[in-house]
Amino acid sequence: MANVTVEPHLFDRQGEKHEAALGSGWETSPMFLVVSDNRDKAAKALRAAAVRFYSVDQNGAELTREEMTGEFPQYTPNYVSDVYLTDLGPLIYADTKGELSTGMADGMLRILVAELRSQGITAVVTAPPKSLSWEDAPTMRLSP
Repeated sequence: MANVTVEPHLFDRQGEKHEAALGSGWETSPMFLVVSDNRDKAAKALRAAAVRFYSVDQNGAELTREEMTGEFPQYTPNYVSDVYLTDLGPLIYADTKGELSTGMADGMLRILVAELRSQGITAVVTAPPKSLSWEDAPTMRLSP
């Protein structure tokens, strides 16, 4: 049975809390590290989640393509990295221009946990330690 847990205070470890135009949140562009015994399925789930992250707005809603290109487009991440295959597990980051609303953070976590559960694996979603060297790690591209 799949058991997915999220590290408490995941985003507190990545940036300072704030109140801003998009609502409460953190001064960060979030990173997600998935620790699991099944790294292949963890990476596959993280890749599927990363593709979906592009459509998560500041309120945590997953927008349709039409909603993203409408007259009043919502604020969504402008970039999501490929999956980095680090020694600790697969990792991605989403560029939110240093401002992560609580709604967007919750939406991304909801999607990632659902994708991990769909793989039927046990995993922990955490923030990478600052000492983790990931920039030169091999990657799994977002497009298969």
